[in-house]
Amino acid sequence: MGIKLSDLDAGSNITLIISNQDRQMEIGATIDRSIRENISVITINLDLTQPLKFENVHIEVEAIHTDGVPYIWRTAQILYYQSEYILQVKNDGIRYNRRNSFRVGVSKIATMSSAGHGNTDVMIRDVSLSGFSITDRKKELHLHKGDSVHVSFEDIGHKLNLSGLLVRIDERDDLIIYGFEIQNLCKDLSSYVSIKQRRLHNS
Repeated sequence: MGIKLSDLDAGSNITLIISNQDRQMEIGATIDRSIRENISVITINLDLTQPLKFENVHIEVEAIHTDGVPYIWRTAQILYYQSEYILQVKNDGIRYNRRNSFRVGVSKIATMSSAGHGNTDVMIRDVSLSGFSITDRKKELHLHKGDSVHVSFEDIGHKLNLSGLLVRIDERDDLIIYGFEIQNLCKDLSSYVSIKQRRLHNS
């Protein structure tokens, strides 16, 4: 079952997936207000000296609804009108499997808390808009699928607080990698992933 763009509350984070024949990039944005069911005013989460032009590109929109379900709008357009970005989508958003969403490397120490474990320092391996993973080189965490954890860390001026459900365990000779699906809304996540991805492309 689909949802309207107007079903996203003001302040909701969205991700704009901009692509053409040569490349694809993700840009974080925020819903300012709804104009109609599938038309909203948005703020682009970038420091810009000139307005962006969204011409001759394909645009998709992704968002996590307040119920925690990710949705995607496959066809969208963005106009810059009277100093505002106007986002219009063609159809309702549909539920989306985000397992293939772009992951960015992090390699930062985070504080993890979970039932039965208290607080402990862990290494965040990577993050995407839908999940994150941590590495356990000492193999001391002893987590199990279905466990819920909360991690918090700071990186490039962003404070990330993520709640995750453990869905994957990759046991290797020298470490264990735990993969989590994100279960909460984190206002800085979209901007963080976009900046990390842009830095990767420019490196």
